[in-house]
Parts: sequence; C-alpha cells; structure tokens
Amino acid sequence: MHQKHSSKILITTSRNPTQIMRTFCNDLAHTIPHTIRINRGKSSLTTLAEKALEHGAEKIVIADRWKGNLGKIQLFEINDTGLTRYYPLIYVKNVKLRRNFGQKPSKTTKCLTLQTDFEIPFEAQKLGNALANFLNIRKKSIEETCAPSTQTAMHISLKTTHHIQITFMQTPQKIEIGPRITISHLIWKP
Repeated sequence: MHQKHSSKILITTSRNPTQIMRTFCNDLAHTIPHTIRINRGKSSLTTLAEKALEHGAEKIVIADRWKGNLGKIQLFEINDTGLTRYYPLIYVKNVKLRRNFGQKPSKTTKCLTLQTDFEIPFEAQKLGNALANFLNIRKKSIEETCAPSTQTAMHISLKTTHHIQITFMQTPQKIEIGPRITISHLIWKP
C-alpha cells in the first residue's frame, strides 16, 4: 500500500517565540513528513500564506505563545480566499521535546500513521480524525504503509490526569521519540 499523497505543511511560531517554541517546531518538522520549517519574524498571517505558497505548502501550523510559554497550536488551510482556520484549536498544557527522549533532531520521519487507543473518549477520537485529515495520514497499521527504517506512529491516548496526549513512536521498536504534547483543551468552533 502507498502513503496518501501529501501536500506540504509549513510550520512556524507566533511572533516573539521562546527557544522552547522554536525547538518544538523543529521537532515537529522532523517528526511530521512533508513539512517546511521557517522563522516567522514579523510576518503577518497573509505574508505567512504567501511564504507557504512559495514553498508549495497548502497548510500552516503555528505554535503560539500563551503567558510566555507554548500555549496553543493553530492549524490553517490555504485556499482561494486566503487562510481558513482548521479546527480544533489546540490548547497545550505542556510539551516534552525530542531531546528529552535522547533523540537527535536530525532523524527525519518519512512515513507517519495514526494510532489511537481502543477506548478513548469521543473528543480524543474526533481529534485523531481531524489530525489525520489535516496531516493527510492514514489510520492504519504502520507496517501496512511504510518501509521499516522510516516508520513513526502518532499515538493519541488519554493520560491518567484525563488530558489527551499526543505522542510519536518509532516502530516497530515502539520507542517514543517525541515531541509529546499534553493537551489542556480543544476548541472546535469559532
């Protein structure tokens, strides 16, 4: 089986990012295939959309600041009318970076699939479906779609603290490579 055709995704930060936000974006760019990481600088959303199109990207992920830390992740699609927000808006409780797992940032994922726990709440299932659609990834066994040396699974689960958690696992070894995102809450409507 082949991986779905993937459009490129531009990954960046909000203005005035912290070092953790920059590192988080680098981690995402190495973990999610078909991504381009740029520094935002003072670019407006319109300018970001133009930069994305210059790089052949049709989607944008922005790691945004809240009270001095990485606080939310915004998703956008680029269409004829400009940028359209893609829901959910993801509010972040905390993140654990790739370096915290002993992973070198230079190892780039070539193929990503989605795996979820069998018994997770509806909102976590809904998040998994939304991210699979946005990232254009399959919700299948990773062995069905990827070459063994480049496999990564995005796993959505529920922590014991009742927060949804997104983790990235290198398979078939089942080694967590990061980043790990613990979600505070999700906003599904404008």
